Amino acid sequence: MDKALIFVVDDDASTRRLLRHWLEKEDYRVLDFESGEECLRMMDREPSAICLDIVMHGMDGIEVLKRIKKINSDVPVIMITAEDTVDTAVEAMREGAYDYMVKPTDKVRFKTTVKRSLENYALIAEVKRIRRELKKKYEFENIIGKSRSVQRLFDQIDKVLNTNITVLIEGKTGTGKELVAKAIHYNSNRKRGPFVDINCGAIPENLQESEFFGFEKGAFTGATHAKKGKLETAHEGTLFLDEISDMGKQTQVKLLRFLQEKNFERIGGRKKIEVSVRIISATNRMLKDAVKEGDFREDLYYRLAVYPIYVPPLRERKDDIPILATHFLKKYQDETSKEINTISNEAMEALTIYRWPGNVRELENTIYRAMVSADSDIIDINCLPEALQEERLIEVDSQKIIRLSDIEKKALVNALKATEGNITQAAKALNIGRNTLYRKLLRYQLHKTYPELTKSMSKAKNRGMSE
Repeated sequence: MDKALIFVVDDDASTRRLLRHWLEKEDYRVLDFESGEECLRMMDREPSAICLDIVMHGMDGIEVLKRIKKINSDVPVIMITAEDTVDTAVEAMREGAYDYMVKPTDKVRFKTTVKRSLENYALIAEVKRIRRELKKKYEFENIIGKSRSVQRLFDQIDKVLNTNITVLIEGKTGTGKELVAKAIHYNSNRKRGPFVDINCGAIPENLQESEFFGFEKGAFTGATHAKKGKLETAHEGTLFLDEISDMGKQTQVKLLRFLQEKNFERIGGRKKIEVSVRIISATNRMLKDAVKEGDFREDLYYRLAVYPIYVPPLRERKDDIPILATHFLKKYQDETSKEINTISNEAMEALTIYRWPGNVRELENTIYRAMVSADSDIIDINCLPEALQEERLIEVDSQKIIRLSDIEKKALVNALKATEGNITQAAKALNIGRNTLYRKLLRYQLHKTYPELTKSMSKAKNRGMSE
């Protein structure tokens, strides 16, 4: 790991030498400057921290601080001055200084402050990196497809991005409802806030209210301390309510009240808590049906479904299957340590024909399994589960025009195989006479095409079943 680079800016040479000595003893890289102008010219070196004197010849430290923050708003700047005045300290902190120290500088405090500023800077950088990765992971390009239904989905997401409108996402299990919710959040003006998700179906009904709204100490047996709920945790961000149709009736009432009044109370509390939260809900059933069946409040439904989004099942977007399959091939190359880039025509045909009850999630798992099973750099039909292979054969057969003679011939062969070549039993099974069966066997030359039936033909002749 590279050593941290620290700038020391002071027009007093003895101070620069002292601070440089202390920092180099801590194994930091140090550049020192006698003016703010020199420091600003070297900002492309990307320092991890800056120790800056306030009173200097030429540009003073406060002006240098302002310009540094325009170049890099995150880099910590530790202000150092001989003038211990409250006004100067307040102004420095207001302009974004990390800390303020008075000369003569205490060695221990100086080293501690520098170390703490570097840790804080590293934390900020890590948070930004994670945010970039999350944004990249959930940007539109990761909702993969070119079909009309997916393009329509893109349009719907784009329209709600920078609004606070409540969104209801409906679609079958495995279609990617959570991916849509995260795409909305991480591309909206709330992207710097938290994305908090909660699966209503995974929480017992008697625990849902405390999970959503939190509780105060002593609110119930076992409440030894106060706890924030998911709603409070999601302040300034997005609360994603997955499987909303499984929400209990009491929790529905309290959520409706929050949506109406924009505040709530923790269990056992009296204080009104206000939060700024965008609500996105999702369900794998039609929520209107739950309303009709009495499982969900109608007034809450209309509050949540202000902007409904439908995520189509994979069977309605067959054109996207080759694109998705190729995407999953690339995704799992590192994990499987296999450079598989091709899916055979037969295998792709099977993937396209299959109805995918588990939707995109099932397709992803199927490709992953196929890559593990593959013995070459191609996914062929034998790498796929039997269900896909069988459905392909049925579909291919159903699309063929079969001649009646082929059907009759196949029936004859099956009957003889089932009766182990017994002509009498085969004729009975086919509901025809033995002589008729013998004529048909001769007509189709089955004794030539299927050598294993020669014995049956011989038996038939020996029993006098000639023309």
